[in-house]
Amino acid sequence: MKKGQLRTVYLPTLIELLLMGAKEGPVPVTTVELARRIGKSQQAASKHMEALEDAGLIERFKKGRKVEVRITSRGVNELIGLYLVLRSILEEAPEAYVFSGRVFSGLGEGRYYMSLEGYRGQFAKKLGFKPYPGTMNIRLESPSQVIQFRELAGKEGISIEGFTDGLRTFGDVKCFRALIEHISGAVLIIERTHYDYSVMELIAPVNIREELGLRDGDKIVVKVFHRGTVGV
Repeated sequence: MKKGQLRTVYLPTLIELLLMGAKEGPVPVTTVELARRIGKSQQAASKHMEALEDAGLIERFKKGRKVEVRITSRGVNELIGLYLVLRSILEEAPEAYVFSGRVFSGLGEGRYYMSLEGYRGQFAKKLGFKPYPGTMNIRLESPSQVIQFRELAGKEGISIEGFTDGLRTFGDVKCFRALIEHISGAVLIIERTHYDYSVMELIAPVNIREELGLRDGDKIVVKVFHRGTVGV
């Protein structure tokens, strides 16, 4: 299993770890207990833990003779992505926009802003992940999508408050949870930006370009959720 990739067979194990509280911090876990919870053998439970750890979805810590487990930000992101997919399928009227656009290289400002702890700490708290340093930019393909993006910007999102470092003042940012192809991330609506609504800026806990093997000019699809996703 590649790093950051969740195979379906291991999903029940990751969900059980979530139910045991491993999202909030390390919790003691034995393979005997985990095997009972997932209805598998102790050997299978041990294999699942190893696979999840190899994929970077959980971390294990030795504490004396006990082992404690924590779901990583990658693991949480996988679970959020699954939730968003299921929600979009199961709801009769999913509150989402679907955008398509082509990747292009930006001005490099995203890397600087995403490195600021005043923003990163809030992203971690409100979205459940610290974004990879930098944003990925796409240029929307049609005037109708530009209108939709402007409409989205007027809706209530997840608020990231601006701050000052004593020298500069940094503006507010609004964000919406999104599925960038299969990667769970977010779309940013930045108060102070050089771009208009024809450009969408995306963040995720991973390097989106590398994860999806994208180059400038490649087309991607982004599904943006604008209701009911705060605190997921």
